[in-house]
Amino acid sequence: MEPRRVIIIGGGAAGLSAAYTLKKRGINPILLEANDRVGGRLGGDRVDGFCLDEGADFFCGSYDVAFRLCEELGLPLIRSEMNLGWYRNRRWVQTTPIQSVGNLIRNLSPFWTLGFLSPRAVWAILKLVKRIKAQPEYLSFASNSRMAELDGEENFGDYLARIGVPEYLKVTLRGFLEMTMGHIEYAGAAYMRAYLAEMLLKADQIYVPEQGAGALTHALVEACGDIIRVSTPAKRVVIRDRAVTSVITDDGPIEADAVICALPATKVADVIPDLSAEIRHTLGKVTYSTGVRVVIGLDHSPLPVGWHGALYPEDETPLLLDRSINLPAITPPGKSMLDLLVGRDRAEELLPLDDEEIKHQMLGDVRRNPPPNSALPDDDEGLFTRVYRWKEAVCMMSPGMFKAVAEMRRQLDRDVKNLFLAGDYMRVPSVNGALASGVGAASQAAELLASRPA
Repeated sequence: MEPRRVIIIGGGAAGLSAAYTLKKRGINPILLEANDRVGGRLGGDRVDGFCLDEGADFFCGSYDVAFRLCEELGLPLIRSEMNLGWYRNRRWVQTTPIQSVGNLIRNLSPFWTLGFLSPRAVWAILKLVKRIKAQPEYLSFASNSRMAELDGEENFGDYLARIGVPEYLKVTLRGFLEMTMGHIEYAGAAYMRAYLAEMLLKADQIYVPEQGAGALTHALVEACGDIIRVSTPAKRVVIRDRAVTSVITDDGPIEADAVICALPATKVADVIPDLSAEIRHTLGKVTYSTGVRVVIGLDHSPLPVGWHGALYPEDETPLLLDRSINLPAITPPGKSMLDLLVGRDRAEELLPLDDEEIKHQMLGDVRRNPPPNSALPDDDEGLFTRVYRWKEAVCMMSPGMFKAVAEMRRQLDRDVKNLFLAGDYMRVPSVNGALASGVGAASQAAELLASRPA
């Protein structure tokens, strides 16, 4: 029996989980990554004892595959609390997680400022919470989520209008979600309701590996060993007689018995041009948010005492985070980090600029209305600075996409039996969706090879 060769294209969360799953099943795949390191939006950088998250930085409570992988790979998890400052109506208010009656009472004043306690808002929130709690098996990011059954043509903006959410509360919700999620009003209603369920109703169930979300990438890389080839872009997947035969690289073709393409949906057709028009059409409808992240190492705490982050929901001022409060292991003793994140149109403006200019503009934005008693760095201050640009940050599941992707999966199975797609757009879009899609694609590939004679 000759060993079978599976080639994985793309070393993000989906590609790494696929590689890890195949290794567990006794198959040594080849993983091709175009960049000089793997991880993608789950990437984790290491700088002078600091652990930086390049993209994703927390795991929601329903991330079952992410939690299982952390357990298998020996990564301890720490619950993430969020004491947040909000700049609304030209003043700062602070919210804390509601874990007791006392916490609730302390939050009443800031909740009023944020628009949660007006009669119209309370009525809309009660309707929203009631509907979320009535559908827990649908509104989650778990690998077995039934969210696709709720998929329709209604977007989140229309949904909020239909249940009567007032504009001032929409501002708060958008400010909370859009820094990384893009223009949420155009996303599917069920998809965004799941985010609200996780971020607002299950805020006490958010966890992070003690050295940041990127620690999962490092653990997967170590578990995969020498099967990863960085700086090796796949140029083309060759399909003959309805089967993948090889993958073309700069060093020549690599024969393949199966291929898992774990690229963003926008890149798939570039390397697999022989896909059917129907599949290419569906892939072309998948959209992503845009984001920019600046991480600055510091020898002092940048935010007010006890604050994990600061939000500016009324404009596109960057979100501020001090992740070292929740995760002391991500910095050397006595040090801190400031993360600045911005999305939407502001991120699009910043993407073409060089790192120094991005840092200068984002710090300038937050200095206009800095949090009280904060110690934000100057442009030339900091132990280091890293800038991460994300043209494709978070997959935005638009109305009807779950059904379109399900049909695309069936079409692909009819067209090419040994080609599998993986990525967050193939499941409920999230880090967990990307990981789950990689595990699923690897399991399908392994079962296909086991069913065929050598």
